[in-house]
Amino acid sequence: MTVNWRPFLRALADEVDDAGGAEGRDALLREVGRRLARSHPLPAASRVDVLELEINDALAALGWGRASLAVSEADRALMIDHVGLPGVGGAGDPPGTWLSAVLEGVYEVWMAALPGADPSLGVRRVRATAGGSVLLRYGRG
Repeated sequence: MTVNWRPFLRALADEVDDAGGAEGRDALLREVGRRLARSHPLPAASRVDVLELEINDALAALGWGRASLAVSEADRALMIDHVGLPGVGGAGDPPGTWLSAVLEGVYEVWMAALPGADPSLGVRRVRATAGGSVLLRYGRG
């Protein structure tokens, strides 16, 4: 028997939003992302192209889309363009991006585990678009 989790996930999303608001929801989902990343660690990677391959291998195993990485010299940051974020119906802002805070936690843990990573750096969403595309920035501030 196949279980359809979509109605449950939508009810959960609505309840979390009602109980904690956007800020509380995002804090909870970032922690879920951290836990998810710790349970799916990446192999060590010393180059961006290798890191991108390892990230995409882990994301494929989870069914959580794909990422493209680009170094932004101007911003002194690593830009993470994530596509294929699973949706929870129209939940989130913009619609369909309710789980985007999970990615902040996932990438934060994965980046912090890189050889020589600076623990003062963080991951934050730059933008999310309907359809599951999320741009994140790993760097200062």
